[in-house]
Amino acid sequence: MKKRIVIILFCIILLVPTVPSCASSKPTTPKPPPPKEIVSGENDPLMKLLLSGLIILSVNFLFVK
Repeated sequence: MKKRIVIILFCIILLVPTVPSCASSKPTTPKPPPPKEIVSGENDPLMKLLLSGLIILSVNFLFVK
């Protein structure tokens, strides 16, 4: 019986903070979108990564078979 009471009280303690309060909250201002990074074609880090992966894969195919 004591365990049931402890479990019920624990559940109530966990559920009480999730109930919305009646207090007014601050109005939130929308955040401006982050600036987009413009990358030129020659200095694109993603393309360099893909190219290096393609080179490693082709070298692997040449020497493994």
